[in-house]
Amino acid sequence: MKERDALAPTEELPEDAQLYTTQPSIFMDTTPESYPDGWTECLVSPDAKAFILSQPEFPAPLLRPSALQYRLSPTPDKGLGLFCTAKIRANDLILSERPLTLTPTSSSTRMRFLKELDAREQYLAATHEWEKSLKFLFDRLYPDYQAAFMGLANSHKHDGSGLVGGIIRTNGLGVILPPNKYSLEEQQTRRKGVYSAVCKEISRVNHSCSPNTTAHFDVITFSFQLFAVRDIAQGEELTLTYTDLKAPAEMRQSDLEPYGFHCTCSACATSCTSDALRERSMTMQIDNIDDGLLKLALLEEQGLESSGQYCKTLETVMELYIGIGDADNASTCAKKLVNRRWSSLASGAKLYTSPLAIEKFHPLWKGGGNRDLERGADNLECSFGGLELGQAE
Repeated sequence: MKERDALAPTEELPEDAQLYTTQPSIFMDTTPESYPDGWTECLVSPDAKAFILSQPEFPAPLLRPSALQYRLSPTPDKGLGLFCTAKIRANDLILSERPLTLTPTSSSTRMRFLKELDAREQYLAATHEWEKSLKFLFDRLYPDYQAAFMGLANSHKHDGSGLVGGIIRTNGLGVILPPNKYSLEEQQTRRKGVYSAVCKEISRVNHSCSPNTTAHFDVITFSFQLFAVRDIAQGEELTLTYTDLKAPAEMRQSDLEPYGFHCTCSACATSCTSDALRERSMTMQIDNIDDGLLKLALLEEQGLESSGQYCKTLETVMELYIGIGDADNASTCAKKLVNRRWSSLASGAKLYTSPLAIEKFHPLWKGGGNRDLERGADNLECSFGGLELGQAE
């Protein structure tokens, strides 16, 4: 009953080293039946592993929804997908699971290439070596997990990715570890700290440019959590985005080509008008409350509730209400932010979910607010997201 991959020292390893590690650590005879929360086979840097193990509450038990509200079923043109079996309300947790694997998004293989190899041949040689590393990780998976992994789609069968690498590239969800250590430029150009997680269930969620869910990685539970970003009707397919929602339709289609499908969602089908509306909703400046409410409405119209812009705009509207001394509407905005548990802004809004707390604690509240931030219209009875502003929730 030796413990597998416990607190192995990482201090003396070089920063660019990659470690095979099982997280959370398990006993050698652990099975999915004896440990339903599961575990992940990881290939990570020493600092990523150290960050994971430094979390005081790691590993916390998985959060679970009150009932299973989805099923795996065939789609007309996208293979298998997840569908609602009952109405799911906005912000509800749909499912949470620990990934099967967690791997770097770029190869750390070091090779000396023969001078006569061209760029394509060097790429294939490096990919072949990287596949060996990934295959070693795959062999560490529990047999049931191996079967689940191999049951996922592979849209990279003909580009030299290898079997394991192809499945990871097709189904991976992005994770940054450690968070906040590397700049955005380092993440994008050198792939520093950027990992790809493959999940048994969430990796089967198909793409939409107007997704109705968002996936959030929680380090404490070491799990991906799938949340509804708006109400989802019974029978509706659950969707995530695989691309940058701020990009125009033509660029999004180009990004999706490696997945082997052409997106036919409503935003792509009406790209002539949708592109302009998306750009406006993502880039418009907010000078007053009316601007903020309009921006929220535009984001909802385009199905962009999963974007960071939505929560940031909600926070801005909250602060504008505080600025004019309207604690009731400000607290309503705070409640909406807190309910969006996947957002980094949610925790900061917890203190302001009651008007009294806003008046007592918020730094922008100055004895009734700053009337210089008066909104552009007199009517406060504006609504967004099915929630009346002008009334406390």
